[in-house]
Amino acid sequence: MLSRNLLAFIAVAEELHFGRAAQRLHISQPPLSQQIRQFEEEVGAPLLVRTTRSVQLTPAGRLLLERAHLLVAEADAALHAVRRHALGDEGVLTLGFTHSTVYRVLPQVLQVFRQACPDVVLELRQQTSDLLVEDVRSGRLDVALLRFSASMDSAGLVSSVVSHDPMVLVLPLGHPLAAHERVPVRHLQGLPWVGYEPQGARYFHELEEKLLASAQVRPHVRHHSLLPTLLALVEAGMGAALVPLSAVQGGAGRFAWRELALPAGGAPLDAVLSCVWSADNCNPVVQRFLACLPQA
Repeated sequence: MLSRNLLAFIAVAEELHFGRAAQRLHISQPPLSQQIRQFEEEVGAPLLVRTTRSVQLTPAGRLLLERAHLLVAEADAALHAVRRHALGDEGVLTLGFTHSTVYRVLPQVLQVFRQACPDVVLELRQQTSDLLVEDVRSGRLDVALLRFSASMDSAGLVSSVVSHDPMVLVLPLGHPLAAHERVPVRHLQGLPWVGYEPQGARYFHELEEKLLASAQVRPHVRHHSLLPTLLALVEAGMGAALVPLSAVQGGAGRFAWRELALPAGGAPLDAVLSCVWSADNCNPVVQRFLACLPQA
């Protein structure tokens, strides 16, 4: 990054001896003397006073050496920063996340990532999964933690499963179904219900509809909402709901929750959380972030 002539001058100015400076630079003395003369011509001022017994700096040479030390330090710092940036130790990461990640996964991931990459600037954006997918694809986000629905367009995206979160039945306090340790899914028939918005919570809406269709039951849907408002509606007695377990842990005294007893042969009802990024994303910090994710 710095010119060869400047580096040659620094060596001579620090050693005050052409022979030692030449050894330091791994060149012979005549080419070094020629470089210094060329450099003095470039600068337009004598930098060294040479005698048969000594080499001394002129006032211009002392000033240039001071400035040269600053240039060397800045160049070293720049190279160090570039290397750290290339390794993902520094830089910026724009991270999107959906509402349901804030209960458990997001705090855990952020804590691990901040410890691993303390010098990375994090830009956080909370949105619905549909909007997160579009922002990742467009490059407005580097990476996103979201519920990836099968009906979403995955073209150009890469995803990795982060966690499986069991879905549980959430009931108002004192609800008769809370007497069950595990509530048979048939009891959802006609039950006052708070469902998920089809667009704003597409993943949970599709998961809920799949369960109800396979069990051939249909609750009485009174409201559609999103987390965490959905939990507030259950707490207010507006109906029951299906919610990921991580969202209700710590909610004792506000509502009750129970596992659902699914029909024989029914697959476990889990909400899958995924990390999504663009296949074309070249930000090295993304790989550092992915290394901090828990293994599903």
